[in-house]
Amino acid sequence: MPIMKLRKMKIRHPRDRTVCVRKCILKYTMKQWGQKPEDISPEVTGRVPVLVSYDNRYFQDKYQGVPKEGFTPMFERMLDHENITVETGVDCKERLRFEENQIYFDGTPFDGEVIYTGALDELFDCQFGRLPYRSLRFDFEHYEKESYQGHSVVNYTVSEDFTRITEFKYLTGQKNTDGTTIVQEYPFAYTGAEGEIPYYAILEPKNQELYEKYRALAGGLPHFYLLGRLAEYKYYNIDAMTKKAMELADAIMAENTKR
Repeated sequence: MPIMKLRKMKIRHPRDRTVCVRKCILKYTMKQWGQKPEDISPEVTGRVPVLVSYDNRYFQDKYQGVPKEGFTPMFERMLDHENITVETGVDCKERLRFEENQIYFDGTPFDGEVIYTGALDELFDCQFGRLPYRSLRFDFEHYEKESYQGHSVVNYTVSEDFTRITEFKYLTGQKNTDGTTIVQEYPFAYTGAEGEIPYYAILEPKNQELYEKYRALAGGLPHFYLLGRLAEYKYYNIDAMTKKAMELADAIMAENTKR
């Protein structure tokens, strides 16, 4: 059950519930989101279930894993096609322009499909105001020892400023490594400053109202699709996002077949 539902239930040992919420949820949530749990969208708090189980994994999915050779080779193979050109370090606004519901690409009218996955407010120069996000700072450290914490990911839910530590060798299955590398994650409010990355939308009614203004601007553009956490201002897990991307691709191809 979601943690917020547990807080409201009448149970035989309420002290156990109080300890669980304070030690595992309250301070961690305030670090991660800068808000109390009751102020956060149920869509987010619902991702933190309370389970009575001997399975101590965060996710309960039957099949879990990572690509055998890592994500980089997987994406390199996906993008290795004569019809695909990858450009990095380029602001899309340097290539795309919108005027009177017409998309221009490099100054020329463009009638093909555009799938946009970036922050929607920034695409329109934050003309209605900036959408709030939470960002993260990643601090990497290397230790000349076999193990740092003995597990791939450990959440630090109470007094530390960081929310979790990831020790990569337990994710990749690497053996006989020269020491071990970890990363600590420090959440903070996204400001749009250079070098910051918006990671998590803050799902509140007023923020959703602001997002809808930007979505209305995008809605008038032909063959323009919004996809992903930033463009849709939603919280997605990678499996759900992958499924939605494949569904969108199928829908676009089906529409093109009708033309």
